[in-house]
Amino acid sequence: MKALVFSLMLMMSCLVQAADTIDCGKVDLQTVYVQADRGDGSFHANKMLILMGAGKEAACSDITFAFLENNDDAYDSTLSMAISAYMAGKKLRVVVEDIPAQADAKRIAWINF
Repeated sequence: MKALVFSLMLMMSCLVQAADTIDCGKVDLQTVYVQADRGDGSFHANKMLILMGAGKEAACSDITFAFLENNDDAYDSTLSMAISAYMAGKKLRVVVEDIPAQADAKRIAWINF
């Protein structure tokens, strides 16, 4: 019994907690960028960037871009959703990780229609 309790406690301590997030709200997408590798060493290289427009919550007022790196597991589906929303003129909820911004950008935690 002690071994079972110890095992459970060990497994629980190994779980990674999700980063805190900031809900930017359902926003219009002004622009969706997909950038390749850049010779200038820009932070935006190899990323999808979403420039959020109308509807952005005050909590995201200091954020210019929401981004995902092109090797992120959710990259393809997030890019598809962003392009779909942009082309249809629909709003997209953008939720970013609550971490310090890099080059006026925060990493996308998740999005939804």
